[in-house]
Amino acid sequence: MLFLCIAAIGSYATIAQVISIREFLNIFYGNELCLGIVFGAWFLGIATGAIVGAKVEYTLKHAFSVFIITLFIMCLVLPVQIFSVRGVRGFLSVGIGEYISLVPLLLISIGLILPFSFIIGFIFPFSSKVIRGVTGDASVDIGVVYIVESMGSLVGGLVFSFFLASRFHPFKIIALLNVGMFVLLTFLPFRSGVKENKRTARVLGFVPIGLTLFMIIVWFSPIPDKVEVLSTKMRWNTLNPHIELMTSADSKYQHIDIGRQAEQYSVYLNGQYAAAFPNEYEYAQITHLVMTQHPSPKDVLLVGNGLGGIISEMLLYPIETLDYVELDQNLLQIAGKYLSHSDKQALSDKRVTVFHQDGRYYVKNISKKKRYDIILVNTPDPSTAFLNRFYTLEFFQEIQAILKSDGILAASVSSAVTYIGKEVGSYTGSLYRTLHEAFQNILVTPGQTNFYFACNAEGGITPDIATLMERYRKLQIKSEYFNEYLFYTLLQPEQVAFIERQLSQRKDLLVNTDARPVTYFLNLILWDSLTGGRLHGLFHGLKDVGLKSFLIPIVIALAGRIIYTILRQIKLGTNDTKQLKTNCLIALATTGFTGIALEIVLLYAFQNIYGYIYERMGVIVAVFMVGLALGGYIANRIILKIEGSTRHLSAKDNMLISENCQIKGWHGQTRLSVSEFWWINILMIFEGVIGFYALLLPFLIHALSFYSAAAEVGLIFFIGIAGILTGLEFPLVNKIFIQQNKDIAISAGATNGADHIGAFLGAILTGVIFLPLLGVFGTCLILATLNIASLILIAFSVLCRKRSDIQCR
Repeated sequence: MLFLCIAAIGSYATIAQVISIREFLNIFYGNELCLGIVFGAWFLGIATGAIVGAKVEYTLKHAFSVFIITLFIMCLVLPVQIFSVRGVRGFLSVGIGEYISLVPLLLISIGLILPFSFIIGFIFPFSSKVIRGVTGDASVDIGVVYIVESMGSLVGGLVFSFFLASRFHPFKIIALLNVGMFVLLTFLPFRSGVKENKRTARVLGFVPIGLTLFMIIVWFSPIPDKVEVLSTKMRWNTLNPHIELMTSADSKYQHIDIGRQAEQYSVYLNGQYAAAFPNEYEYAQITHLVMTQHPSPKDVLLVGNGLGGIISEMLLYPIETLDYVELDQNLLQIAGKYLSHSDKQALSDKRVTVFHQDGRYYVKNISKKKRYDIILVNTPDPSTAFLNRFYTLEFFQEIQAILKSDGILAASVSSAVTYIGKEVGSYTGSLYRTLHEAFQNILVTPGQTNFYFACNAEGGITPDIATLMERYRKLQIKSEYFNEYLFYTLLQPEQVAFIERQLSQRKDLLVNTDARPVTYFLNLILWDSLTGGRLHGLFHGLKDVGLKSFLIPIVIALAGRIIYTILRQIKLGTNDTKQLKTNCLIALATTGFTGIALEIVLLYAFQNIYGYIYERMGVIVAVFMVGLALGGYIANRIILKIEGSTRHLSAKDNMLISENCQIKGWHGQTRLSVSEFWWINILMIFEGVIGFYALLLPFLIHALSFYSAAAEVGLIFFIGIAGILTGLEFPLVNKIFIQQNKDIAISAGATNGADHIGAFLGAILTGVIFLPLLGVFGTCLILATLNIASLILIAFSVLCRKRSDIQCR
């Protein structure tokens, strides 16, 4: 029952983590920046909780009672957290339509997530304490808790992804989780075998019975539904209080809100404005500006938003086919209830074919089948890693493969009408520079939104108003919402020349690639600048920083740690065994850093190829966790096997060493050296393997990107490998640590804390800085360097230890 309860903790925690990520995507407007921040805040809470739990365990007499009471509290915290996330904009008094600046967003995220994750970390030392003795080896006992909790995480992730997410809203899921947890806690005091006094056992037995009955009543009552509706409206009112919320739903890919003001409907995806319909006047200008750039368009591809009249206007031209790629089928089904008759008619036109695929995936896999005259990428700004995929050099090169020789690409980003400042210029200019790398001819239109037209044929695109007017008349287009004289408004010659001059003179513009998504990073700078934040200056400085600026501090830190160890040894006159223990904890922290960083890198690669992680988040987290469990299991088996084979040798050797050390006055400095060096040597091997895997991963990702059909299995497999390599070290460092300190709770708290402090830093730095700025290869090189530095640090400690042993003998 104890093992089942520990597994339930892992399951509960994983489901809570995935729900939190999905909720925070709305606060972050779909920006994957929240992955790094949510993971980071989560691991910071676990690290803090584990360290506090290890300290507090000394002062508390009954570990089992604390274990159960903590689980009661855990079940109460999660619903409060989710409700608070939905109301956070109101708490921060954010204005209507305003973005939250990055620093408050970071702090409030940590504040909201940390209480729950603190509990998960706090309970770990107590979990290790209550099952102590199950294997006969304290360090292996800790590893067993690690494995069982991770296996529970696997089950939780799979159940959420394939069953709960599609059937229930978050508060209904939380009620169901609490019923299950309280049922377990009802039987645990009587079946666990843990000795408590009779009064405590009765209380710990009957309180869960009452809570179980209460939660069952709540499950069947309308309370969860009412809380869901109330909190959803609260979140919506902080975004759009003057717009009536018509529909709110979760699809496989995103959260969808549709609101109505007067006769116009607005679509919000993950909290970010995506489209409005009917919106014929605006979309008519976009459509005719795009369609007249080609003298005689026949085959057209529309990637992204096709609502609001844009398809209706395109069908006014004598085109033969219009392929419309929209990832989310649910979006069209939900919005279809509110579409105008003309929009519904346009979608059912025989020339229109709707493909429910990711636009990037469609372009990559249609290359041998069809060619287009015009491709309009009608997606929002590259404010997220998902959207940035439609503005990279690789995507534009893929577009080239499906364009006819005189075909035209059209795309757009937000800009400024009369002034192109530092942040705006860098942001919109990165698209200008990237398109120039892929196409020979580029045209940029002025305005609040810059439209970019690109082609390789001479004379294919033109800003000449007379030419466009002639094409419009020749095709005999008759639109209720557009006439040819509007070209004078859209393409004022002075403004066209101004925007071209502003962008062409910039020498600092960066190329946006899949491996280095700088436009996404520059959007973060613009976001912080527009919200009055204080980080845009720092971010803007970082965009010009090279990889070596991140590698040099790692080398300096390594050298500093080695120098400190030498000085400490000189001061004591012998080797300080605490330094070796500390270096092993540092190695565990760097492994935690690398593990979560590799998971984020692979999440990013998964989204680059398939365009979504919303549905797969539970599976991906679960696979990583089962990798941790498998790694922990393998390490436990190694420990038990080596411990058995070296036990007799170690006893004899340690007796001789102890006698010699007593003579020299160094008693206790080198005890258990034979077995200890076994563990340390294995730890160094693991550090080297992790570093090599980090170096190899970018090449594996690049190879998989050419095989979209098989990439999903491959990337999830690589996530599992990252989990295994991360999980291998935890029991091993516990074995080294516990030889110096025999208390299992302190060892569990110290190692769990170090692991998650590393994971906290890895999540924040990778999600916010490394990936957007340095890309996959640069990030993986930093991770490899970190682990190699840890290997060198441990090797140096071993060298010092061996020298002490020689002197001792």
